Amino acid sequence: MEKRSCWPLILGLNIVMIMALLGYIHLKRESVNKLANEMEFVQAAVRETDLGLENYGLAVEQTQTEMDNAEKEVKELQDEVGKLTSAKAEKDKEVQACKDSAAALNNDVTVVEKEKSDVDGNFAGEKTKWSEDINRLKQQLQEHSPVCAHAKIPPKDLEKDPTLKDLCPQIQNQTTTVLPH
Repeated sequence: MEKRSCWPLILGLNIVMIMALLGYIHLKRESVNKLANEMEFVQAAVRETDLGLENYGLAVEQTQTEMDNAEKEVKELQDEVGKLTSAKAEKDKEVQACKDSAAALNNDVTVVEKEKSDVDGNFAGEKTKWSEDINRLKQQLQEHSPVCAHAKIPPKDLEKDPTLKDLCPQIQNQTTTVLPH
């Protein structure tokens, strides 16, 4: 009987072992399913990361192209600035030469203006003297000159030189008086 009494125990142990193995297999299957789900999430994350890296790579290439274009433009602008700077330097020299010339001309103008003011002052003084002389001479002309009183000029000479009448207005009177005699 002893042999028979072990059988149920062995059978029970086998059943327990089978149940344990089934439980273990079930746990491992859940673990594998979990790992498969995690692996799917990780693969999706990796795909997203790859896509992001591709986009980043494209952005890097585009940025590099833009930087290269910008460097070309900067180089061109620097060349143009260099040309304009040399042109500006030439124009600055011309402007300085014009300023120097203008300063020299201003100095010349100042000298000429001084001379003009001196000449104007001298002219005003001379004009005053000449005006005084002219007025004095006019006054003398208007006065009867004793020479004119004794001058006997024939009318023919008066017609030839009419200025004699201006010098001695009495001559005209005398000639008219002399003619009727």
